[in-house]
Amino acid sequence: MDRPVRIGLLGAGAVAQTAHLPAYRRLRKAQLFAICDNEQGKLRALRERTGVVHATTSLDELLSIDELDAIDICLPSHQHAAAAVRCLEAGKHVLCEKPLGLTAKEVEDVLAARDRSGKHVLVGMNNRYRDDSILLRRFIQDGQLGEVFRARAGWLKRRTKVKPGAWQYAPAMSGGGVVMDLGIQLLDLVLWLCAYPSPERVSASFYYHTPEIEVEDSAMIVLSCAGGLSITIDVSWHFLVEEAEYDHFVDLFGTAGSGLLNPLRIFQRSYGTLVNVTPQVQRRIGNIYMESYERELAFFAAVVAGSETPPPLTEQRTLARTLDAVRLSAREGREVRVDETGAPPRGA
Repeated sequence: MDRPVRIGLLGAGAVAQTAHLPAYRRLRKAQLFAICDNEQGKLRALRERTGVVHATTSLDELLSIDELDAIDICLPSHQHAAAAVRCLEAGKHVLCEKPLGLTAKEVEDVLAARDRSGKHVLVGMNNRYRDDSILLRRFIQDGQLGEVFRARAGWLKRRTKVKPGAWQYAPAMSGGGVVMDLGIQLLDLVLWLCAYPSPERVSASFYYHTPEIEVEDSAMIVLSCAGGLSITIDVSWHFLVEEAEYDHFVDLFGTAGSGLLNPLRIFQRSYGTLVNVTPQVQRRIGNIYMESYERELAFFAAVVAGSETPPPLTEQRTLARTLDAVRLSAREGREVRVDETGAPPRGA
């Protein structure tokens, strides 16, 4: 394109205001052209602050703007899949915040709409766009860790206040609690780092220690994948310890070395000795979280412009099927095959 990609932002909630809007201000090849939100006061304030050309209160109005190339979906989770289908049917490319759908069936609906439209869909898994994640993946792709056979990841927070009426704590709107908030990000990141092997069996336990909310506040997931990779995921909003000790980690272990994230450390075996081969990369001064969103949005703009190819959307189908199995395992207290029929209903 000889101009920036024109994007409409659908939904101006927390993630839009803290991550997407600041990122758009720093991008040259993506223009925030329109904002859509049903709260008129917020919409007026954002239009004044951002200077967008269009501000609308309905998706119909947004999709009627012919100049738009793509839609950036930042709605509550239960609206993602239906909104993505509508945007694709209107001939717009789609960037959708995680998750793409609450169930595998919803993701299948988006896949079918994508195939009919010929447009692209990118799911906003921003942790893939961190510079440390990108570097670790290159080490794995180059075979420098050997065969990765074991992964463990955790994201353990100590949430001292909750808003019981928030959509994030309503099962029918969020699809679940901490697993759909933090666990989905870790699981996608580990699978992506390891070339997305097919999950086969899962055993999960959910814990409910916050009586003000309906969803799980802690969870433990054990996953076995094709090819021999074993994954454990440990997530919590209710972890009673200093957050700095356990906040966010990913550890991968291979036959020839290991790779650890946050901070990045890479170790290899050399002549019987463990050697630290972590690259001494001089990072830019900035917020690694915000930089990941800037890279994500820049990549999406390049996809829309035709200069980049999005990752296979079937990865999100694999992820959704795995999460269906996670919920079923936690509910029934048993190991579940990921391809097992009878996946749990929305919000279970």
